[in-house]
Amino acid sequence: MYPMKLKPVYKDYLWGGNELEKLYDKAGDGEITAESWELCCHPDGMSVIANGKYKGKYLKDILDESPKMVRPGQKRGEKFPILIKFIDAKKDLSIQVHPSDETAIKEAGEEGKAEMWYVIAAKPKAFLYYGLSRRVEKEELRQRMEDGSICDICNKVRVAPGDVFFIHPGTIHAIGAGTVIAEIQQSSNTTFRVYDFKRKDKNGNTRELHIDRAIDVIDREPVVPSQVMDNNEVRTKNGLIRRLFGCEYFHVLLIHVKKDRMKLWCDDSSFHSLLIIRGEGHLEHKGKRYQFRSGDSYFLPAGIGEYQIYGECKVLLSKV
Repeated sequence: MYPMKLKPVYKDYLWGGNELEKLYDKAGDGEITAESWELCCHPDGMSVIANGKYKGKYLKDILDESPKMVRPGQKRGEKFPILIKFIDAKKDLSIQVHPSDETAIKEAGEEGKAEMWYVIAAKPKAFLYYGLSRRVEKEELRQRMEDGSICDICNKVRVAPGDVFFIHPGTIHAIGAGTVIAEIQQSSNTTFRVYDFKRKDKNGNTRELHIDRAIDVIDREPVVPSQVMDNNEVRTKNGLIRRLFGCEYFHVLLIHVKKDRMKLWCDDSSFHSLLIIRGEGHLEHKGKRYQFRSGDSYFLPAGIGEYQIYGECKVLLSKV
């Protein structure tokens, strides 16, 4: 077992831009890079290992062969639990909702999509849509989806770098223009799109809407939008570890190494995913070095034991 560096999988959705190339030197084959999937074992995107013994192999194949690298009780062929990505919203994303596990399994044969957003960059006045501002009956909800006034009853929340939000399944939402985020989510790509600003793709086609299915899963009660403020923080002489968020699907820590190194331990209860959001340096495990820079992603198998992070950097550490 060793720290496995992962290759990104790029998505060129029509609302994306070029900020990921500027920030992290990430660019696909198209003119835009909307998303860069950094840890993924999903049919719509598969991480490939970039170093070591398993170089060139799909991470999923390795985990299917050695499921204990994920967590205790993981079975051969069992679905990997989370998906991690960078998102560049040059334009507003569609107004959408993700279903619960129960609905998604029925609709698409996969789990629902709870997700956490960590804001990396935001232009002045950037915002996101987050839940309904008042209770809405199904008839009004349908009308507003069809006539395009759905945004009028959604909360608009200003965002800034470092903000953290959790989007529970059933919450209507959208990332606003001028925002770059890191998203940690369940390993699902099931989305019910309810309004897309009448945009057309390069072929002149509008994207499919899912109004009927969305109405049944949207939480029609008002939401008071707020950041996740889980400020459990441990400070050391070399930096800090802050617990950003935890739920039944995943747990996320912010590791800020300010100088020298930070010692960490990956026991057999879960893998560690390391997403470098700022800075550069290297990992050290059993005397071997693994270089990294901003935007890199590493998968550390469960039970790998002690490792160190060297260099001035910020890292999102995700586990289950």
